[in-house]
Amino acid sequence: MDLFRDTTDHTFARRTFVIGATGAAALMSQLGSAQNTEGEWSFTDDKGITVTLDTPPEVILMDLNVAAPLWDFGIKPDGLFGWSINADGSLGPAGGNVDGTDIPRVGNVNEPFQLEPAVNIGPDLILTLTWAPEVPGEYWSIEPELVEPTLKIAPIIALSGTGRADVNLLRFAELAGALGAELDSEEMIQAKADYEKALAEFTETVAKTDLVALFVYLALDETYIVNPPDWGDLNMFTNLGLTIVTPDVEQGIYFHEISNEVAGNYPADIIFVSTHDGRLTDEEIKAMPGWKLHPAVAAGQIFDWNQDFIQSYQGLTAALSNVTDAINASTKVM
Repeated sequence: MDLFRDTTDHTFARRTFVIGATGAAALMSQLGSAQNTEGEWSFTDDKGITVTLDTPPEVILMDLNVAAPLWDFGIKPDGLFGWSINADGSLGPAGGNVDGTDIPRVGNVNEPFQLEPAVNIGPDLILTLTWAPEVPGEYWSIEPELVEPTLKIAPIIALSGTGRADVNLLRFAELAGALGAELDSEEMIQAKADYEKALAEFTETVAKTDLVALFVYLALDETYIVNPPDWGDLNMFTNLGLTIVTPDVEQGIYFHEISNEVAGNYPADIIFVSTHDGRLTDEEIKAMPGWKLHPAVAAGQIFDWNQDFIQSYQGLTAALSNVTDAINASTKVM
């Protein structure tokens, strides 16, 4: 299924992101910068590629997973594409606060980037994610054979979806600022304050608990255990002190497929279930072989997880608060 494209069968050599309490500014400097003087516009993305335009871009196509955080910063797309757009054009949890009513689609889960509609829009710039910054030609939602013809339409900028979400947030802020966002507006100041509050509450909560969490994608005919080091949000959670079950797989394997019967091999106090395609009800999960005996499931400690986490102040506030609330509503069961 497309959900696991480029995630289950490949191990990527990737930049390792490490950040301490005082490391954010230095890391931003290392990852890239934007320069806008005398009309020229320039930005260096997370692949280390610098895009320079004669003037700031006015028409921008965005993968939905980039559009959602940039929307929260006040930057809106002129066209949307990507694996995370449903076949009917709806945006689902990946869309966050995006109001896509009047925004053209130039791709969806069945055909993530469509050249002809993209050409018709005439973009100055195309924005997407990279899950493998050091792999040339790897762009989320743009098939490898389409990269070259896409670059003939407009240059591509890719920001990281892997590493740590709190670090990537800084890069989205940097790109948004380069695209004209008012980062010192009252709305942004409040959004940042809310995020910092959620961050503090999360850190305080996990410091006082010994609960173990498990993140999964569940369907009636398939189960995937999520590998925390490769997910920006889960990487952030673990670095903030949360204990998350990690399958025995290589780095770069985002999902580890198992049979439902061996669910007990991954015990946890809390289970977070992906909402990417909608999710099974608690009752359906409790009826599944293997899972009905899992300690978290048996205790009814089942919660949502938006695997299309949104790397903005608002998006990460929601992600942090979701886990904090789940911990506060749960007890030790194993």
